[in-house]
Amino acid sequence: MQYYKRLPLENVKNARELGGVPTLDGKVIKWGKFLRTATLDDISLEEIKVLKDYGVESIIDLRREGEIPFNSESHKNIEENFNHISLAPNEEFTKEQIRQIMDKEVSVGSTYRSLIDNFPKIRQIMNVFANTDGITLFHCQEGKDRTGIISMILMGIANVARADIIADYEVSSAYLGYIERYDENEPYSVFRITSPYYMKEAYEYIERKYKSFDEYLLYAKVEQELIDKLRDKLLS
Repeated sequence: MQYYKRLPLENVKNARELGGVPTLDGKVIKWGKFLRTATLDDISLEEIKVLKDYGVESIIDLRREGEIPFNSESHKNIEENFNHISLAPNEEFTKEQIRQIMDKEVSVGSTYRSLIDNFPKIRQIMNVFANTDGITLFHCQEGKDRTGIISMILMGIANVARADIIADYEVSSAYLGYIERYDENEPYSVFRITSPYYMKEAYEYIERKYKSFDEYLLYAKVEQELIDKLRDKLLS
């Protein structure tokens, strides 16, 4: 599976490599360093072996504690086979926030600011990324929102073009089957469809407030040495 962009795992949706993406300065994101997926709650023992054989060493679960089935067999199997870390970077939407989003009073893209500005969690996540020798797999429930923001940060410090970052985000709703199962005008489609405009808004928020991804991480108190180490890990 060395050159798979999307890993063909039956019980793990939206599983894909960050590798193979070109940067603006002529480099390429390395294969075999980072994987992004949806939940691993239904993963089989055979698929755990596939991930281990592929080189996965650490798994970061970006979900809230209430979303994680700590007592399930699959969770126990994951903990036995990988360095598993739960780092939930956001709070659950309130009913009022859900109403505001559905009524288009608030954009989905603007809600990503709370993920971006959760500096303690961002520091922890970047530290795990930089100090894992093998592959780090990171995921949330569907592998699109929380996972998408972390992917944006990784590709941003590697100097990947905004268009490629947006494209990486945009394919999630297709890989999750939402395009096939739901109509675009279905009431909750705003939460299911990974519109490119959501990621564009998140990207522009970092650009506007922090000027660059390096400056953003420095503001979050991620040390320059660690940023450089992470960039070296990302780039060929």
